[in-house]
Amino acid sequence: MGRTGWIRLLLAGLIGTIAAGAIGLARHPSTPATHAALTLTAPVRMFSQRLDEAAVKATSRAQWARISRENTIVVLNSWDSRLIPVLKDANPRVQVWVYKNLSGIRSDDCTTATGQCGSCPQGVADSTFLSSGMGYCWVRHNHPSWLLRAAGTRQPLEFQGYPRIWETDYGNHAYQRQWIRNVLADVRDHGWDGVDVDNALTTADAYGLASKYPTNAAVQAATYSALRIVGRALRHAGVASVFNVGYATTFPGLWERWLRQVAGLEQEFYLSFFTQPSAAGSTWAAYEAEVLSCVTQHKSCWFHTGGHMASVTPRTRGYALASYLLAADSRQLLALGSGTPISRTPCWVLGRPLGPAYRVGAASRRDFAGGIALANPSMSRLSVSLGATYFDANEQAVSTVTLGPTSGAVLGATPRPGCH
Repeated sequence: MGRTGWIRLLLAGLIGTIAAGAIGLARHPSTPATHAALTLTAPVRMFSQRLDEAAVKATSRAQWARISRENTIVVLNSWDSRLIPVLKDANPRVQVWVYKNLSGIRSDDCTTATGQCGSCPQGVADSTFLSSGMGYCWVRHNHPSWLLRAAGTRQPLEFQGYPRIWETDYGNHAYQRQWIRNVLADVRDHGWDGVDVDNALTTADAYGLASKYPTNAAVQAATYSALRIVGRALRHAGVASVFNVGYATTFPGLWERWLRQVAGLEQEFYLSFFTQPSAAGSTWAAYEAEVLSCVTQHKSCWFHTGGHMASVTPRTRGYALASYLLAADSRQLLALGSGTPISRTPCWVLGRPLGPAYRVGAASRRDFAGGIALANPSMSRLSVSLGATYFDANEQAVSTVTLGPTSGAVLGATPRPGCH
């Protein structure tokens, strides 16, 4: 789960459901429906995490209005709650969620002039608004054992690569209960619509080795405990949530098992870690299985493609969009790179899916009432016969499409002027 400094800079209107099971088994008609049969909704629901302090300060009210209109959910830090009415004025349907770290606290979240907590001497207090479930000084004064110790040095474990974030005992039930109380208070006091819970850890060396959780198995057991307790508490309180799980595809079955305990999971690097596609073949299939498990369990999951510092390339955008459409239902959300938008105009008015995805040679295809989605997860260039005429983003009629390695395409049943 990548971060810049202390923070993550991050990660559908489809109607109907998809049958459970693996992609690529069933065959479905490829003849497009008429335009009159289409549902006039955008085919993708987007989310946007706006967590970089400098970028937030530089964003104008007009830009916030655009962000609000382009996204179903916008995630902010707790101290940016003043932006909730700004976003909702522009789009009353937008949901505004708060970011919270599950397994770390910051020592620069204090009321000093610089924000630095230091050793938390008398007179230094935690800030009112926190990126975690509790303050660094409160933990030091009340539960110092909740600061995990680094294996070897036995000193408090500071996140490697992220100064001033300290790993906490997320597997401790008392810690979990305190986290829940504080986060629910933040939600209640400031009117957040949900909680984006970060750092549901799966690996022992994610940010440095903790002596209490020295193995992947120990880390996963502690995190699973937190998901069970925290996930249940948030559900019972009526608070929407999603938990960001790192390296889930590395551990077969983990995503599906953890998903049962929570309202939804987040895949921070869906198909790409940077600007270009990173997943092909069986790796691609593992990511698609995550989407399908969310559909099967009727959960809302988030899928963020690419890194968080730059926009993804057009190829990555097309690959992610097509792959997402192959598996997603109306509960799932997508994000691209540092915030690359997908047009909210009905350029791809795909309407309802006609069934699950199916194989077309090495490619996968899914048919909709108003178009198709195609993805090529192989490392070879493919030519795919469509069996009918469709229209690309340039309003060109095509009956065959050529897909480069790890690429995708979304084609409409009718031309849509101005979509390019």
